[in-house]
Amino acid sequence: MSIIKNIINFFKDILSPKKCFSCNKEWTFLCDKCFSKLDNFEPFCYICKKKSDKFSIHKKCLIENKLLSWKNFNDKKIYLDRVIVMTHYKNDIIKKLIIHFKFYWKKDIWTELWEKLWNFVKNNNILDSFSTEDFSPLNILTLPVPLHFFKKIKRWFNQSEIIAKKFASTLNLCYNKNVVIRKKYTRQQSRLSRQDRLHNLDNSFKIKNNLLDNIDNKIIFLIDDVVTSWTTLNEIAKVLKQNWAKKVIWITLASN
Repeated sequence: MSIIKNIINFFKDILSPKKCFSCNKEWTFLCDKCFSKLDNFEPFCYICKKKSDKFSIHKKCLIENKLLSWKNFNDKKIYLDRVIVMTHYKNDIIKKLIIHFKFYWKKDIWTELWEKLWNFVKNNNILDSFSTEDFSPLNILTLPVPLHFFKKIKRWFNQSEIIAKKFASTLNLCYNKNVVIRKKYTRQQSRLSRQDRLHNLDNSFKIKNNLLDNIDNKIIFLIDDVVTSWTTLNEIAKVLKQNWAKKVIWITLASN
Protein backbone atom coordinates (compact mmCIF):
# COMPACT_ATOMS: atom_id res chain seq x y z
CA MET A 1 0.00 0.00 0.00
CA SER A 2 2.84 2.41 0.85
CA ILE A 3 4.46 1.68 -2.55
CA ILE A 4 1.26 2.67 -4.37
CA LYS A 5 1.02 5.81 -2.24
CA ASN A 6 4.62 6.75 -3.05
CA ILE A 7 3.97 6.29 -6.77
CA ILE A 8 0.86 8.49 -6.57
CA ASN A 9 2.80 11.18 -4.69
CA PHE A 10 5.61 11.00 -7.26
CA PHE A 11 3.26 11.74 -10.17
CA LYS A 12 1.47 14.44 -8.12
CA ASP A 13 4.79 16.19 -7.60
CA ILE A 14 5.58 16.04 -11.31
CA LEU A 15 2.17 17.32 -12.43
CA SER A 16 1.85 19.89 -9.68
CA PRO A 17 5.19 20.44 -7.91
CA LYS A 18 5.20 21.57 -4.32
CA LYS A 19 6.45 25.08 -3.77
CA CYS A 20 7.69 26.71 -0.59
CA PHE A 21 4.96 29.03 0.69
CA SER A 22 7.65 31.61 1.43
CA CYS A 23 10.27 31.60 -1.38
CA ASN A 24 8.60 29.40 -4.06
CA LYS A 25 11.42 26.86 -4.04
CA GLU A 26 10.10 23.65 -5.62
CA TRP A 27 9.59 20.22 -4.00
CA THR A 28 8.75 21.52 -0.54
CA PHE A 29 5.97 23.45 1.21
CA LEU A 30 8.41 25.10 3.62
CA CYS A 31 12.13 24.90 2.92
CA ASP A 32 14.62 24.64 5.78
CA LYS A 33 16.10 28.05 5.02
CA CYS A 34 12.72 29.81 5.33
CA PHE A 35 11.81 27.80 8.42
CA SER A 36 15.03 28.85 10.14
CA LYS A 37 14.02 32.50 9.69
CA LEU A 38 10.73 32.07 11.54
CA ASP A 39 10.21 33.36 15.06
CA ASN A 40 10.11 29.98 16.80
CA PHE A 41 9.68 29.39 20.53
CA GLU A 42 12.48 28.92 23.00
CA PRO A 43 11.66 26.43 25.80
CA PHE A 44 9.51 28.22 28.41
CA CYS A 45 7.43 27.63 31.54
CA TYR A 46 3.84 27.97 30.38
CA ILE A 47 2.66 29.40 33.72
CA CYS A 48 4.94 32.47 33.85
CA LYS A 49 5.96 32.35 30.13
CA LYS A 50 9.65 32.76 31.09
CA LYS A 51 12.53 30.62 29.86
CA SER A 52 12.87 27.13 31.31
CA ASP A 53 14.70 23.90 30.56
CA LYS A 54 12.83 21.53 28.18
CA PHE A 55 9.56 23.47 28.69
CA SER A 56 9.39 22.38 32.34
CA ILE A 57 7.43 24.33 34.97
CA HIS A 58 9.50 26.34 37.45
CA LYS A 59 9.24 25.04 41.01
CA LYS A 60 8.08 28.47 42.20
CA CYS A 61 5.29 28.52 39.61
CA LEU A 62 4.26 24.99 40.53
CA ILE A 63 3.96 25.93 44.21
CA GLU A 64 1.95 29.07 43.41
CA ASN A 65 -0.35 27.03 41.18
CA LYS A 66 -0.98 24.54 44.01
CA LEU A 67 -1.71 27.41 46.39
CA LEU A 68 -4.51 28.54 44.07
CA SER A 69 -6.26 25.22 44.47
CA TRP A 70 -5.68 25.23 48.24
CA LYS A 71 -7.42 28.61 48.39
CA ASN A 72 -10.30 27.14 46.40
CA PHE A 73 -9.64 29.20 43.26
CA ASN A 74 -10.22 26.12 41.14
CA ASP A 75 -11.33 28.13 38.12
CA LYS A 76 -7.80 29.50 37.91
CA LYS A 77 -5.87 26.34 38.62
CA ILE A 78 -3.75 25.02 35.76
CA TYR A 79 -3.93 21.27 35.24
CA LEU A 80 -1.32 20.81 32.51
CA ASP A 81 2.12 19.58 33.51
CA ARG A 82 3.90 20.94 30.46
CA VAL A 83 3.12 22.74 27.20
CA ILE A 84 5.51 22.27 24.27
CA VAL A 85 5.03 24.73 21.39
CA MET A 86 7.16 24.81 18.25
CA THR A 87 6.36 28.16 16.66
CA HIS A 88 4.14 31.26 16.73
CA TYR A 89 0.84 31.17 14.90
CA LYS A 90 1.43 34.84 14.12
CA ASN A 91 4.01 33.70 11.54
CA ASP A 92 2.14 34.30 8.29
CA ILE A 93 3.74 31.33 6.53
CA ILE A 94 2.89 28.92 9.35
CA LYS A 95 -0.66 30.25 9.52
CA LYS A 96 -1.09 29.83 5.76
CA LEU A 97 0.27 26.27 5.84
CA ILE A 98 -1.99 25.21 8.69
CA ILE A 99 -5.07 26.79 7.09
CA HIS A 100 -4.38 24.94 3.83
CA PHE A 101 -3.84 21.73 5.76
CA LYS A 102 -7.06 22.06 7.79
CA PHE A 103 -9.53 23.71 5.46
CA TYR A 104 -8.38 22.89 1.92
CA TRP A 105 -7.73 19.18 2.55
CA LYS A 106 -4.04 19.43 1.67
CA LYS A 107 -3.00 16.69 4.04
CA ASP A 108 0.39 16.33 2.30
CA ILE A 109 1.41 19.53 4.06
CA TRP A 110 1.30 17.68 7.34
CA THR A 111 4.22 15.42 6.36
CA GLU A 112 6.54 18.40 6.32
CA LEU A 113 5.03 20.08 9.37
CA TRP A 114 5.40 16.81 11.26
CA GLU A 115 9.10 16.58 10.34
CA LYS A 116 9.64 20.14 11.58
CA LEU A 117 7.83 19.38 14.86
CA TRP A 118 9.68 16.12 15.41
CA ASN A 119 13.07 17.75 14.80
CA PHE A 120 12.10 20.54 17.22
CA VAL A 121 11.27 17.98 19.95
CA LYS A 122 14.55 16.12 19.36
CA ASN A 123 16.75 19.22 19.12
CA ASN A 124 15.44 20.53 22.44
CA ASN A 125 16.01 17.13 24.12
CA ILE A 126 12.46 17.29 25.43
CA LEU A 127 11.99 13.54 25.71
CA ASP A 128 15.23 13.16 27.68
CA SER A 129 13.47 14.49 30.76
CA PHE A 130 11.51 11.23 31.09
CA SER A 131 12.95 8.27 32.91
CA THR A 132 13.33 5.01 31.00
CA GLU A 133 10.65 3.51 33.23
CA ASP A 134 8.14 6.31 32.55
CA PHE A 135 8.79 6.45 28.82
CA SER A 136 7.25 3.16 27.77
CA PRO A 137 4.07 2.15 25.90
CA LEU A 138 2.67 0.83 29.18
CA ASN A 139 2.88 4.22 30.90
CA ILE A 140 2.14 6.69 28.09
CA LEU A 141 -1.01 7.26 26.05
CA THR A 142 -1.20 9.60 23.06
CA LEU A 143 -4.49 11.41 22.45
CA PRO A 144 -5.73 13.90 19.85
CA VAL A 145 -7.86 16.91 20.71
CA PRO A 146 -11.40 15.84 19.81
CA LEU A 147 -13.61 17.67 17.34
CA HIS A 148 -17.35 17.82 17.80
CA PHE A 149 -19.21 15.39 15.51
CA PHE A 150 -20.67 18.18 13.36
CA LYS A 151 -17.32 19.93 12.95
CA LYS A 152 -15.67 16.69 11.89
CA ILE A 153 -18.34 16.09 9.23
CA LYS A 154 -17.91 19.64 7.96
CA ARG A 155 -14.10 19.31 7.73
CA TRP A 156 -14.05 15.60 6.71
CA PHE A 157 -11.19 14.82 9.10
CA ASN A 158 -9.72 15.77 12.44
CA GLN A 159 -6.23 17.17 11.88
CA SER A 160 -5.27 16.41 15.49
CA GLU A 161 -5.88 12.70 14.90
CA ILE A 162 -3.46 12.68 11.98
CA ILE A 163 -0.76 14.40 14.03
CA ALA A 164 -1.26 12.34 17.21
CA LYS A 165 -1.30 9.02 15.35
CA LYS A 166 1.98 9.88 13.61
CA PHE A 167 3.56 10.97 16.91
CA ALA A 168 2.54 7.72 18.61
CA SER A 169 3.71 5.47 15.78
CA THR A 170 7.10 7.25 15.57
CA LEU A 171 7.74 6.63 19.28
CA ASN A 172 5.96 3.26 19.44
CA LEU A 173 3.45 4.57 21.98
CA CYS A 174 -0.20 3.67 22.54
CA TYR A 175 -2.73 5.81 20.68
CA ASN A 176 -6.49 6.08 21.09
CA LYS A 177 -8.65 8.71 19.39
CA ASN A 178 -11.81 7.79 21.30
CA VAL A 179 -10.85 8.33 24.96
CA VAL A 180 -11.81 12.02 25.17
CA ILE A 181 -14.97 13.16 23.44
CA ARG A 182 -16.34 16.65 22.92
CA LYS A 183 -19.92 16.42 24.13
CA LYS A 184 -20.92 20.05 23.52
CA TYR A 185 -20.79 22.08 20.31
CA THR A 186 -18.92 25.27 21.19
CA ARG A 187 -18.17 28.54 19.47
CA GLN A 188 -14.66 29.02 18.09
CA GLN A 189 -12.44 30.23 20.92
CA SER A 190 -10.38 32.62 18.78
CA ARG A 191 -13.52 34.62 17.96
CA LEU A 192 -14.56 35.20 21.56
CA SER A 193 -13.59 37.77 24.18
CA ARG A 194 -11.23 36.63 26.92
CA GLN A 195 -14.08 36.49 29.46
CA ASP A 196 -16.29 34.41 27.16
CA ARG A 197 -13.43 32.03 26.42
CA LEU A 198 -13.11 31.16 30.12
CA HIS A 199 -16.63 29.68 30.20
CA ASN A 200 -17.29 28.68 26.59
CA LEU A 201 -15.72 25.25 27.18
CA ASP A 202 -17.19 24.49 30.62
CA ASN A 203 -18.24 20.83 30.74
CA SER A 204 -17.45 20.40 27.04
CA PHE A 205 -15.29 17.28 27.38
CA LYS A 206 -15.75 13.87 28.96
CA ILE A 207 -13.99 10.52 29.12
CA LYS A 208 -15.80 7.53 27.66
CA ASN A 209 -16.87 5.38 30.58
CA ASN A 210 -15.62 2.13 29.04
CA LEU A 211 -12.17 3.68 28.46
CA LEU A 212 -11.52 5.14 31.92
CA ASP A 213 -8.94 2.44 32.69
CA ASN A 214 -6.90 3.58 29.69
CA ILE A 215 -5.84 6.80 31.43
CA ASP A 216 -5.51 5.59 35.03
CA ASN A 217 -2.02 6.59 36.28
CA LYS A 218 -0.85 7.25 32.71
CA ILE A 219 1.26 10.06 31.28
CA ILE A 220 -0.90 11.62 28.59
CA PHE A 221 0.48 13.28 25.47
CA LEU A 222 -2.19 15.57 24.03
CA ILE A 223 -1.39 16.50 20.43
CA ASP A 224 -2.86 19.36 18.40
CA ASP A 225 -1.96 21.67 15.52
CA VAL A 226 -2.75 25.14 16.91
CA VAL A 227 -3.50 26.57 20.34
CA THR A 228 -5.45 29.82 20.03
CA SER A 229 -6.83 29.62 23.56
CA TRP A 230 -5.10 27.75 26.37
CA THR A 231 -8.50 27.35 28.00
CA THR A 232 -9.10 24.37 25.71
CA LEU A 233 -5.90 22.70 26.84
CA ASN A 234 -6.63 23.24 30.50
CA GLU A 235 -10.22 22.02 30.28
CA ILE A 236 -9.18 18.72 28.68
CA ALA A 237 -6.32 18.31 31.16
CA LYS A 238 -8.74 18.97 34.02
CA VAL A 239 -11.03 16.15 32.90
CA LEU A 240 -8.09 13.78 32.46
CA LYS A 241 -6.66 14.62 35.90
CA GLN A 242 -10.09 14.18 37.52
CA ASN A 243 -10.05 10.67 36.11
CA TRP A 244 -6.60 9.88 37.54
CA ALA A 245 -4.23 10.68 34.71
CA LYS A 246 -0.72 10.98 36.19
CA LYS A 247 0.53 13.83 33.96
CA VAL A 248 -0.80 15.72 30.96
CA ILE A 249 1.68 17.10 28.43
CA TRP A 250 0.54 19.17 25.46
CA ILE A 251 2.55 19.20 22.22
CA THR A 252 1.48 21.56 19.46
CA LEU A 253 2.77 23.06 16.23
CA ALA A 254 1.86 26.67 16.92
CA SER A 255 0.32 29.03 19.43
CA ASN A 256 -0.52 32.71 19.74
